[in-house]
Amino acid sequence: MHQAMRAHNNEYYGKNEDIYMNRKLTAAILCCMMVVLTACGGKGGKKEEESAAEAVTEEAAVVETYTPAVHEEGKYYVGIIQQSGNDALNSASQGFQDELKDLMGDDVEIDYKVADGTELGCDIIIDHFLQDKDDLILAGGTLALKRAYNATKDVPIIGTGITDFLLAGGVSSVGEPGGNVTGISDLPPMKSQEEFLLNVADGDTIGIVYCSEEMNSGFQVKLMKSYLDDDGVDYKEYPFRDDSGLESAVTKACEECGTLYLPNDDALSRNMAAVKRISLEKGTKVFGSTESMCRDGALAAYGIDYYEMGKRTAEMAYDVMIYGIDKADEYNNEDWEADDYEERGDISKISIDRMRDTANAYYNPVIAGKLGWTPNGSYKEVEVEAEETAEAAAQAGTN
Repeated sequence: MHQAMRAHNNEYYGKNEDIYMNRKLTAAILCCMMVVLTACGGKGGKKEEESAAEAVTEEAAVVETYTPAVHEEGKYYVGIIQQSGNDALNSASQGFQDELKDLMGDDVEIDYKVADGTELGCDIIIDHFLQDKDDLILAGGTLALKRAYNATKDVPIIGTGITDFLLAGGVSSVGEPGGNVTGISDLPPMKSQEEFLLNVADGDTIGIVYCSEEMNSGFQVKLMKSYLDDDGVDYKEYPFRDDSGLESAVTKACEECGTLYLPNDDALSRNMAAVKRISLEKGTKVFGSTESMCRDGALAAYGIDYYEMGKRTAEMAYDVMIYGIDKADEYNNEDWEADDYEERGDISKISIDRMRDTANAYYNPVIAGKLGWTPNGSYKEVEVEAEETAEAAAQAGTN
């Protein structure tokens, strides 16, 4: 069963041996160039030259020293590259692993890696997957998908936690991606999200906080603004470029608005402790786009189920690996025509899916208690730490 996939990939991986050698040579050349530039450059560019040289040296060292994994014949190998350790992506990765193991058992080995949110961090992990000759890559987050697609146009890539695949790249259309990328969008039903946001805001001016460097955040913000404009709702925008500007953006938004809106945003997801601290100090309500944002400090949220999204991406991965390439031999039977196998497993024809049916509204009972807010509508209560619940109950008793 597995031989067909290996035969399919032999030509690509044969060419990649040359690619890796060229990468090593390129890295070495760049290092030499940086030495020359440092020697010739003025004082003003010294820090930039040193930073560039360090980055090149780091990547060159990793490429040079990595020893590819030894794969066992007859097994499938999947590499998971998660761009950072935010809770929503963690849930998606866990759902993927659980479901793929249920579907394939001991026939699949999964290499799960979490990057540091940088291009270099993602590139190193993806480079290792390609050197390992993994059969499929799961890319968690937009940055991870972009870097994976930049590295290979041959190995199948399934994206998860991507808001807009057209912006992220690698697909020509949602209905028929046309390349080696497909996956599932985490964009929630936006009109429904707006309705719950307005329920929480209750007439407040809404502060929209997002990282301007995350294209998917910008896309979701654009959609939300169009709905708010149609309904005549007052709002202000508070973009920030990176983690260093997040707290000042959140602080200003809390001082000027009664309710904050947070889109699917990796920087915000990773820094919800700061959002929680500042918003509680200012007495400002926060409405997020994922259950994990709500659990980590937002008052309420409306979003999809990331664990279930992970499970569905595992089903996609199964189809691509089993039907897309092996599609004959052991799995063939009279109920399936050859074209059926091709259609089911051809990644270029597997449409981008969404998780509308899993979307829910959530609220955090601890934050609600501290702000004196009572849910009005069909909100699910998120689970919070026991000590936080006890603290909220004690505070409610003194009010």
